[in-house]
Amino acid sequence: MGTVQPQEFLLLAPEIFLAVAGMFVLAVGSIGRGLGHRAASLVALASLAVVGALVLTVQAPAAGGEAILAGMFVIDGYALFWKAIFLIATALTIVLSMRFVEEGNYPAGEYYSLLLFATTGMLFMASGFNLLSIWISLELMALSSYILAGYFKRQRRSNEAALKYFILGALSSGILLYGVSLLYGATGTVQLTELAARLPAAMAGESMLVGLGWILLAIGLFFKVAAVPFHVWTPDVYVGAPTPVTAFLAVGSKAAAFAILVRIFYQGLPPLKVEWQVVVAAVAAVTMIWGNLAALTQSNVKRMLAYSSIAHAGYILIGVLAATGEGLWAVLFYFLAYTFITVGVFGTVILLERREYAGETYEDYAGLARRSPFLAAMMLVFMLALTGMPPTGGFVGKIYLFAAAVEAGWIWVAVVGVLTSAVSLYYYMGLVVQMYFKESDEETPQPLYAPGLIGTIALCAAVTLLLGLAPGPFIDIAKASLLPLP
Repeated sequence: MGTVQPQEFLLLAPEIFLAVAGMFVLAVGSIGRGLGHRAASLVALASLAVVGALVLTVQAPAAGGEAILAGMFVIDGYALFWKAIFLIATALTIVLSMRFVEEGNYPAGEYYSLLLFATTGMLFMASGFNLLSIWISLELMALSSYILAGYFKRQRRSNEAALKYFILGALSSGILLYGVSLLYGATGTVQLTELAARLPAAMAGESMLVGLGWILLAIGLFFKVAAVPFHVWTPDVYVGAPTPVTAFLAVGSKAAAFAILVRIFYQGLPPLKVEWQVVVAAVAAVTMIWGNLAALTQSNVKRMLAYSSIAHAGYILIGVLAATGEGLWAVLFYFLAYTFITVGVFGTVILLERREYAGETYEDYAGLARRSPFLAAMMLVFMLALTGMPPTGGFVGKIYLFAAAVEAGWIWVAVVGVLTSAVSLYYYMGLVVQMYFKESDEETPQPLYAPGLIGTIALCAAVTLLLGLAPGPFIDIAKASLLPLP
């Protein structure tokens, strides 16, 4: 552990600035009439733009891998890749939220400040290189997310979502922290490289601390990525939370959880690679199977998308399981595609809103191709991408994930992935059938009166297709962002 140099704090300028921006939006929003909805959203977007510029100018030159603050954080290409995803996801969520929050007549300052605080936690998580700094960053994100899930406080479903999310989230955080404490007791460190170096000696002893510690740590991480059997919070939270918040949880929170899961497994637990691969293989298979089978029975679109996101966590775990360069960059590429696909899906759902919640049943989409050809076409692109069909980024991502698993010798897991992807075709295309082949009592054209939201949906669809038709440059970026392999 080295000494802390004051200039090292400069490398955390993006995180510090975003935290200050969140406090500014919160404070100004509490004075007098506060910030208007449009002003608060624009300040939040401008803050993200400044953070993006700071990441490029301050952190990118140190992307070779520089540990700072006595090894608490690290600046490397892997962290920068995830930070780009977090900033994109939050910016898109803000655009999705503008009309939704305004028509719900809820305070804007608090809402956008919570988004900024959650994103600050995510940025710290991406650079976390110490189990305690990672846990504290995770809690900053989680506490903000709990409040966001219950932001529609006059809605019973939103209150229920927040309560369930908080109780189960607190339980998982406690389990994760207990695992950290056991690993510390066995090795005397929580810094990842030191932990990896000391684990062999600790494992040679007869103490059960290491085995119990990493299992509890893994359970806490699996909860955060919504993997089976630690997924029980996901459907109710996704349905009850405001729809833009659901999109944020499905993309931003899940991305942050995977960022730390991969870093901890690859850089903190490489001596346990054989053990954690077996566990990840089992969890990935069960997650893909249960996520897809449960989605088959859903009539609520948001609930179907919740189980779909559980299944996609299983697909992403296939890349983690491979523990190869190809597996890791496939994870990064797939999450880039998944970000735009998921935000686009929920943006389309928002445009069909009824009061503060969207038209959520399959029947609400009947005849949509006649009422709004644009929205139907966009949803078709996203459904194809989630299924993993060409010419979308979802297809390319799944191909590389499955190929990485096969090359690493995990053929049976890849087969489960292929079969469950085939199952998903039924419920994704069920929505397409409603849009294009079912009659509806509602013949009024769907008004497209939210230019920002329409532009976001179109952008997400365009990027989804671009990632499928010309994935090369994006794959190169992912390959340049790899961690050292275990």
